Amino acid sequence: MLILTEKPSVAKAFAEALGVPKKDNFWENSDYCIVNALGHLLEDYLPEDYDPSLKKWTLGSLPIIPEKVKYKAVEKTKSQLAVIKNCFNRRKNDPFLLATDAEREGELIGAEILDYVGFNNYQNARRFWVSEALTPEVVFTGIKNAKPLSEYTSYKNQGFARQQADWLVGMNLTRLVTLKTGKLLHFGRVQTALLAAIYEREKSIVGFIPEPYFEVKAHLEVDKEKGHYFSVKLFNPENDEFPTRFEKNSRLLSEIESKKDSFKSGVITEIKKEKKTEHPPQLFNLTALQKEAHKKYGYSPEETLNYAQALYEKYKVLSYPRTPSRVMGDENVVLVKSIYDKFAHNTSYAEYIAGSDPSLINSENKRLFNSAELQDHHALIPLAPLSEAVSVGENAVYFLVLERFFSLLNPPHIYNSVLIDVDISGHLFIGKGIELLQSGWKNFDDWDDEDKNPPKDYSGLEKNIDYPLSEIIAEENKTQPKKHFTFASLLQLMENPRNEEGKRLTGLGTPATRGTILQKLVERKYITLKGKTILISEDGKFLIDNINKNDDLSVFISIPETTRWEEQLHDNTALFIENIKNFVRASVKIADIAAYQREKVSLGKCPLCGGGVYEGKINYYCSNYNTEKLCKFLIWKEICKAAVSAADVQLLLSGKKTKIKKCVSSKTGNDFKAAFYLSGDKVMMEFENK
Repeated sequence: MLILTEKPSVAKAFAEALGVPKKDNFWENSDYCIVNALGHLLEDYLPEDYDPSLKKWTLGSLPIIPEKVKYKAVEKTKSQLAVIKNCFNRRKNDPFLLATDAEREGELIGAEILDYVGFNNYQNARRFWVSEALTPEVVFTGIKNAKPLSEYTSYKNQGFARQQADWLVGMNLTRLVTLKTGKLLHFGRVQTALLAAIYEREKSIVGFIPEPYFEVKAHLEVDKEKGHYFSVKLFNPENDEFPTRFEKNSRLLSEIESKKDSFKSGVITEIKKEKKTEHPPQLFNLTALQKEAHKKYGYSPEETLNYAQALYEKYKVLSYPRTPSRVMGDENVVLVKSIYDKFAHNTSYAEYIAGSDPSLINSENKRLFNSAELQDHHALIPLAPLSEAVSVGENAVYFLVLERFFSLLNPPHIYNSVLIDVDISGHLFIGKGIELLQSGWKNFDDWDDEDKNPPKDYSGLEKNIDYPLSEIIAEENKTQPKKHFTFASLLQLMENPRNEEGKRLTGLGTPATRGTILQKLVERKYITLKGKTILISEDGKFLIDNINKNDDLSVFISIPETTRWEEQLHDNTALFIENIKNFVRASVKIADIAAYQREKVSLGKCPLCGGGVYEGKINYYCSNYNTEKLCKFLIWKEICKAAVSAADVQLLLSGKKTKIKKCVSSKTGNDFKAAFYLSGDKVMMEFENK
């Protein structure tokens, strides 16, 4: 049997389970040949690979739509691709098992390689698809239960279509907006839509005009010695939307202000209770875990995925992380019970076991076991206690998953929602609070809503009793704009986008790609981070402002329109690609973007002639370049694959070094790290640790 995995560690796990010895960059004996990829080993052709004349960016060459999509080996990993091809050539008649990561991106990686090596033995091809860490038992069971590869054709087709669409949109529209604006601007099918949403949110915040309002709060004593009191707010019969808010010139507000010193007590005239049951939140999928890790620890989506991947792959204590599901399958009852037993007999985890109810591990518990809601993989769960030392980030992510797992085995949080009417000297005050009936999975003191305000404790309150008035105050507040996006709220937007009517739309991207999409916005300096807050940069604003000059493009980057394209991708991949091609043709033909340059600002003085240094499309140049002085000073925007920003150039021109950058040797293709500095008019490197 020939087995193809996505990573060396996975190939090693298969080899150890099956007892296959290693030979150079693969494992082989008479029964098995196991070989691994290194992520994507193939990349799309560039336009100039199809036609050398396309290396020069011109409006006349657009649109660029190849008749047939082609791929080439990634230069850095082409030797491993040769190893794979050799294995396929030697074992072409063997049964084949595709064991790349069991999700859409892994399916695409495998499909690219199979296409490249000319694989055609599909009648003997099967798909390894499991969520558990790759212990020997899981490997054996996964091979035994592997389904025909043909059952995963839709994943492959969607992966190729998404990749082709991103190429068509990215290559054509990046060139279009760059040539029209005179500045290198990257256009992405999903990432630019997200950038537009960030920009719109920021504009709404900047343009928001706060409106003042007043609220009158009364605090009434229940037990003065114990410090137990409850609070209510003055009711405004003239404000249906916000019944406790008043304008400054309100007659009732003025009346209360003038009489409040005479108010001595209040009487509850009405108590309405409604029993509420709040079940524990469902298990994590990758997006939910990334949101929680960002809220609690500030981890980026990419960092959280890397921590979870290490816990799954290296330490084998978490299940497969790149999952969209928040439930287990109906058949996973035995698995969950076995996991519970592992922790129940480990005293180190007693605090997590406390309060849990193992009787909830049954197929009738549909919040936990529900095959109807299962997608690709079951939810993220712990598989075993931690037995090795892990990093701080890995430890934090592990215990997030662990806590969520055991919280789901706790009883529900039950309380009465309580509404009260209070009469204070003939004036109606109202209040909303809770009466706790059962803490369950959630302690009253741990209540954590978006505003971090715990609910008012209304337990033990009675009607027709005089409660002494502790104080009554009128507070001035102002209406607040929506909050800036964070990684957590952007992930929420990508997973559950909604239109203006609140209708849920198709999600953007996949759990495996969402973090990467957000990371690209950071790397391309379209957004910046201020703590957890995401702010759009000047380059980001510049890109969206110019896109909005083209009606076709401005519609394309709206969230509802982007989700409509995602629906097309899932419904009919062939039609999706044809429509993307038509869209690209129309967009470059009716390109209304006007040539528009921001006012150029000098980054510093040229070390050769003293002229100003300015930012160009692909470099930073002296203002006397191509003038009578013929100054030849240039700094390229990319040096050894490392981006050189305008801020870097300012440092260089002031005699300072840049931060350490990750570079790639043009001769060997090897990675190295170095800081850049200027020596005369030449950019030099100071290597890390040398």
